[in-house]
Amino acid sequence: MTKSTPSPLSAQTAQADHHHAPSAYRELALKSRREIHTLKRLASRLIATCTGKNTAVDQKLTDFRDILYSAQDVSALLPRLAVIERMVSHQDMTQKKAQSHLEEQFHTSGETLQRVIGLPAQLKRDLRELLAKSANSDTERTQHLIRLLQLYERAVTLQVTRPRAQHAQIELDKDQIRRVADELQNLITELDIDGQAGSQLLDIRRQLLTDVAPATVVSLTLSALRLILDATQAERQASQQFLAQVNDDLVAISQQNTRAFDHATQLRVAHQSVDQRLAHTITDIEKELGLKGTPESNPEAALTRALDALNAIAKENEALKTRERALEEQLSHNQTQLSTLAEHTMDQRRHVGDQERKRLLDPLTRVYNRAALNDRLEHEFRLWKKYQRPFCLAVIDIDHFKQVNQQFGYEVGDKALKIVARTIYQCLRDTDFIARFGGEEFVILLPDANDDTRTEILATISHTIRKLPLKFKNERVAITVSIGATLFSDQDTPTPVLERADQALYQAKNSGRNQIIWC
Repeated sequence: MTKSTPSPLSAQTAQADHHHAPSAYRELALKSRREIHTLKRLASRLIATCTGKNTAVDQKLTDFRDILYSAQDVSALLPRLAVIERMVSHQDMTQKKAQSHLEEQFHTSGETLQRVIGLPAQLKRDLRELLAKSANSDTERTQHLIRLLQLYERAVTLQVTRPRAQHAQIELDKDQIRRVADELQNLITELDIDGQAGSQLLDIRRQLLTDVAPATVVSLTLSALRLILDATQAERQASQQFLAQVNDDLVAISQQNTRAFDHATQLRVAHQSVDQRLAHTITDIEKELGLKGTPESNPEAALTRALDALNAIAKENEALKTRERALEEQLSHNQTQLSTLAEHTMDQRRHVGDQERKRLLDPLTRVYNRAALNDRLEHEFRLWKKYQRPFCLAVIDIDHFKQVNQQFGYEVGDKALKIVARTIYQCLRDTDFIARFGGEEFVILLPDANDDTRTEILATISHTIRKLPLKFKNERVAITVSIGATLFSDQDTPTPVLERADQALYQAKNSGRNQIIWC
């Protein structure tokens, strides 16, 4: 057998392969290391993502990662991967069951929250929208759970804070009701209603001066409104009846006057007829007398006819006198009716005048009320603007008056109000003015009073009231007043002046009461 000799080309190829083999191996090794490194990074990230769901799985994954970074042969990890796969599969099933239970609990909790009474409408709308949404991923489920917890937090906060808010509202309502009671009893004193309604209103005022329950205040307020409405309606009905009676009387008198006028016209025509017949009779007599001595003359027959005519005229004249007397009686009756109607009208006018005067007076203290104050203040204000003379306004308030009512009773309180009002009035000049402003407050107007005069008047009022000998069951009732005063100046109008005086009064009361503060 002969030995073959390699060809030059084959030798060159073999030599080339021998030179390229190490380079290819190095490239393959480098590629393998890069893939292994990428695999390790991916495995590490997956392990980090999956960590925290199950302790046993977490431990297996940690061991796997440690071996992954330390082992040179990846094939050693295959058994561990199988174990981890089984554990992850089991964990996945467990997690799906837990997720299903969580979704059921989510909807159950949402429906439970919907049944809570008193939730705001917006919270309920937000809850309905949340329950209607579907969650397609764990992230969305987590967001829905967070949102549900937020709604639960809002609901719990409302339920916790609502009793405190309700308590605060109850206290506020009680304070407002107490103010309503005070204002109502003050208004009742300004009313001037007689009869049973007036007595019932005074009884309501006595109850309001005590510490009554809120429900009782509401009931008494409704009762007072009903009494005032009934009294007003009765007054209106009385006025309507009077006007209706006046109208009926005027219509009757008008009808009687029309008949009397017609009767008088008929009498006038009848008198004219009698006068004409009398004139004809006289003419006939004269004619007969002119024919005396002639053949046609018949004096006896003419005299007889004349006498008959005169008798007829006399009878008609007597009938006319009878009708005239009846007309005079009718006119006299009409005059009597007119006089009576005039008297009734004057009585009504006096009644209206009395009502108008009472409207301007405070029924309890008998000084002017707020309506009269507004009229007088406007009048004095116009005079001040015209002549620019000093014009002082002061607000006077009885100190601790509610304590007087509570300690001694409303009767002593009313007596104190009357005495204080009379005392203030007696300290004023004829040109000054006093009005009850409401409750235990009075307003006085001191027009054309210089500094010495107005200072002396206010000091006299304060001193005189402080020395009043007011007693209750031999126990002296101490009464003092706080006074806030101011002057009209520059471009003032009544409203800001009243506000300034009220602010001065507030300062006087805050500074210890029983003093005069000028603003």
